[in-house]
Amino acid sequence: MNLSLDFDDTYTRDPAFWDAFIVSARARGHNVYLVTARTPEQGADVLNTVGKIIGRENCYFTSLQGKKKFMWANKIRIDVWIDDMPFIIVTGK
Repeated sequence: MNLSLDFDDTYTRDPAFWDAFIVSARARGHNVYLVTARTPEQGADVLNTVGKIIGRENCYFTSLQGKKKFMWANKIRIDVWIDDMPFIIVTGK
């Protein structure tokens, strides 16, 4: 299963919880991606936190675009989206 986790106000609300979740999900064979509406230039704290767990290659910066369309363009189909602002998945910011 492909899981998408948002950064701002989702991962950042409880990093220890999400870190344990990511480790558990990956141990069970699931793929976890960090998908944020941030630009790559705004990504240092993303890459220095969750990026160290899931790998930089699994962190995606949509630059305010709709997340679903962005991930499809990268040939990744997300099965479960975890996001505090779910409308951004489709519409962008």
